[in-house]
Amino acid sequence: MKRTLCAALMAITLATPAFAAKVYLKDGGVIQAKRVWREGGKVHVLATRHTLTSFEKSEINLKRTFPKKHKVANKVTAVEAKAAMAAPSGVVASQKPEDKKTGVALPSLPKLPEKSPESLVPSAGTGGAIRQQKKNMAEKLGE
Repeated sequence: MKRTLCAALMAITLATPAFAAKVYLKDGGVIQAKRVWREGGKVHVLATRHTLTSFEKSEINLKRTFPKKHKVANKVTAVEAKAAMAAPSGVVASQKPEDKKTGVALPSLPKLPEKSPESLVPSAGTGGAIRQQKKNMAEKLGE
């Protein structure tokens, strides 16, 4: 009984689509979508893998579809806290810490010798290995 119930619950869970966004229309409709974004005065909705539709902004309830995210309060870093404690009274420490280099330097690439384009073209004299082999085979067949 437990196995059947667990199997049924897993089948239902796996069968439900994994939608990530809801689009709220002004007429009261709701569209389940994989992705929603605004671009060029329109709202683009990727409903399924193969279905992409566009709506005018006047058709969408923008406040419900794109709720404002709460801003996280600025956290005081350890450097700022230490500077504030070390500053004498009456002197205000600067809000921004000085930019420091991280000390990580990227390795430089080795310099390659400069070659002219003419030097890259094979000479017409002996030719390449395949040409030389064809020439040798033709000579052997001609004997």
